[in-house]
Amino acid sequence: MTPPSAPAPAGDGSSLVEALAEAWRRGERPTAAELIDRHPGLDDEAAIRLIYEEVCLRRELGQEVRTSEVVQRYPKWGPELGALFSADRLLRPPPPADFPRVGDRLGDFQILDELGRGASGRTFLAAQPTLADRPVVLKVMPRDLEEHLSLARLQHTHIVPLYAEQVFPERGLRALCMPYLGGTTLARALAALAVVPLERRRGRHLLDVIDQGRKAARDPSAPAGPIRRYLEQAPYVVAIGWVVACLADALQYAHDRGLVHMDVKPSNVLLTDDGQPMLLDFHLARAPVRPGDATPERLGGTPSWMSPEQRAAMTAIADGREVAAPVDGRSDVYSLGLLLREALGGVGPAAVGVPRLDRLNSAVSVGLADIAAKCLAPVPGDRYPDAATLAEDLRRHLNDLPLRGVPNRSLAERLRKWRRRRPPAWVRASAWASTAAAALIVAGLAWTTHQQRLLQIQADLDDGLALMTAHRYPDAIRTLRRGHELAARTPAVGRLAARVDEGLLDARRGHKADELHDLAERVRARYGVETPDDESRDLADRLRVAWSGRGVVLTRGAFATDSEARRQVRADLLDLAVVRADLHVRNATPAARDDARREALAMLDEAEDELGPSLALDRDRRTYAEALGLPAPGDLRRAAPATDWEHDALGRSYLRSGQFERAAAEFRAALALRPDDFWAYYHLGLCAFRLRRFDESLAAYTACVALEPLRADCYYNRALACDALGHADDAARDDTRALELDPNLAAAALNRGILAFKAGRHRDAAADFRRALDLSPAAALRGRALYNLALALRDQGDRPAAVDAAEKAVAAGNADARALLRDLTRP
Repeated sequence: MTPPSAPAPAGDGSSLVEALAEAWRRGERPTAAELIDRHPGLDDEAAIRLIYEEVCLRRELGQEVRTSEVVQRYPKWGPELGALFSADRLLRPPPPADFPRVGDRLGDFQILDELGRGASGRTFLAAQPTLADRPVVLKVMPRDLEEHLSLARLQHTHIVPLYAEQVFPERGLRALCMPYLGGTTLARALAALAVVPLERRRGRHLLDVIDQGRKAARDPSAPAGPIRRYLEQAPYVVAIGWVVACLADALQYAHDRGLVHMDVKPSNVLLTDDGQPMLLDFHLARAPVRPGDATPERLGGTPSWMSPEQRAAMTAIADGREVAAPVDGRSDVYSLGLLLREALGGVGPAAVGVPRLDRLNSAVSVGLADIAAKCLAPVPGDRYPDAATLAEDLRRHLNDLPLRGVPNRSLAERLRKWRRRRPPAWVRASAWASTAAAALIVAGLAWTTHQQRLLQIQADLDDGLALMTAHRYPDAIRTLRRGHELAARTPAVGRLAARVDEGLLDARRGHKADELHDLAERVRARYGVETPDDESRDLADRLRVAWSGRGVVLTRGAFATDSEARRQVRADLLDLAVVRADLHVRNATPAARDDARREALAMLDEAEDELGPSLALDRDRRTYAEALGLPAPGDLRRAAPATDWEHDALGRSYLRSGQFERAAAEFRAALALRPDDFWAYYHLGLCAFRLRRFDESLAAYTACVALEPLRADCYYNRALACDALGHADDAARDDTRALELDPNLAAAALNRGILAFKAGRHRDAAADFRRALDLSPAAALRGRALYNLALALRDQGDRPAAVDAAEKAVAAGNADARALLRDLTRP
């Protein structure tokens, strides 16, 4: 395709804009970047007009244009383009949103029912036929809303995750696909419980409301699990305290990633069918608002659920004034206080002059009322400093421990908590007090100090176990180590000290298992991918160290009682063992390869001794034995995988040896047994790509994106499949998403640059090739990036720079670069 070449003065932007529009009307697709390259003397205003014209032309064809990407593509004019697109959003009327109805088909989704609607869109229950008709929730909104940009960054136990996002430009819609976890919000539960007096409510009442909603949705399944058992037995006050602590954990996770929710309220809290609380609706979430920063375009929220500073900021923005006070995570803490007050006190958020919670509900203690009052302090500095501190105090209250964020003012409450923690000690202390009051007075100070130490050790133990439950093992290790050190200085704490030491050992096991799993995930992502020699040797060293430390996670203990954790550890160690043996052989010199195969056989024998029999181990041992001319070892009668894990492991063995057809068959078998197996989809996509079945590869990596929407490599691999099918725009969009999730993914930058080069956007291509060079030390990738950079520079007319890049590509070993260098240096 040839850009319009009508002569135009360097600064005549109008004629270039007209030429660009005329070319697009003829069916050509020149870009603003090409015209800017052809007219280096173009002034800034004309260049910005050209860029904006291209955006408008793309929109007219129904293409989705992400203005943030356009701004990043042209950093020289970034501020001006940002301001232009901001004004454009205000002035350009959004396309009318054509919402679907029940029974309609929207893309891959069949709409089954409408779950709700609000100002930002509508929520539907849908089926996804391409993934075994799994039920999903579709939040459908006008396409200019960007809730997904906030939600896609969050993956937490108590935040509803985002599977995927899809735009339907012809209908003016954007759809967010999320898992269907039930349809009961906390707002609905509180409304249903309004007829039950506060003091008579129990945790089981929440389950009753959840089950009523499940029956109304004709869901016959009967969920069961530890959370439901906990709520079934818990007092209502305890149940709500636990729910709010979970929400505080979720908010802290979002705050740590620079997002304030801005709209915490009961209707944005989902109670799943198994009783799990989950935070919804991040369409208003944004970075904290601080005085002196640029005034935000908008600030949303529900007025009655806002903190005072959030309301003041909204008023200031509406009046065109600067924001006077920060709006940060403490604003969400205030909203949690309102939620706690409504759930336990029956008082709506807009009420004024409300008494303390312990006066509204006799089941609420002084300490819990103080927690709520601290959340609702009008001045942010008087509240809990962050949501994590609030969650900690709520859990300390639920576990009868002294509070840290508020004074423990009630002596009666402190005594009750102590009695519940230590009933036998209370009996002994009472008897002692009645027979030896004088001695107690003499020893009172020492006893009090000892009890305070006991309480602190117990608190560290409870906090450490809670952190382990949340898989925050480094924090658990620090907390339990503090308890261990205090126990070592405190007499007569033998049993408690033993529990702390056992917890500390389990925390270390958990941390080691997490490190092991991270390494195994890296290994799984490298299956079937050519690894540079230096990276291969580094990986082999890491595998050797990890294998030598396997005893920590294989030792029996409390950590090992979790069957799923044992299964995961065994799967991780098995993958590490077989890849370690494979790399040991691959990294050996040809002369030493037979010795390396014998050592690999010994490694696999050791793995079977530690982990038990495995088809994958058998197959690899047979491969090494055959190469050595030895009889096949192992029990090869185990020839029929029975579980998804066995199919997975055997498929990865075939994949390592390049038998892609057999590997793909094993991954399909694994998926038949476990349809949500991420790695089976991932490796099936790789096999299909190597077999040139690009449609199947695209489908597999689309499933990966749905299952793990925050993994950059899923988008990168899907981009390769899209490119192979000729879907260049989709491929470029996926590469861009991959780089947003992992800015250091050099392969995605290289691939996006190649796509830009094919489209004639040579400046964009060169920028991506340079980015790939900055990110990767691997010689092979650098050679490809330098070769392609030379092509882009040649087509831009910069022959000296192209020659330099081609020479470096030749030095890096790129085979195609020699011919290019000859062409560039030919007289």
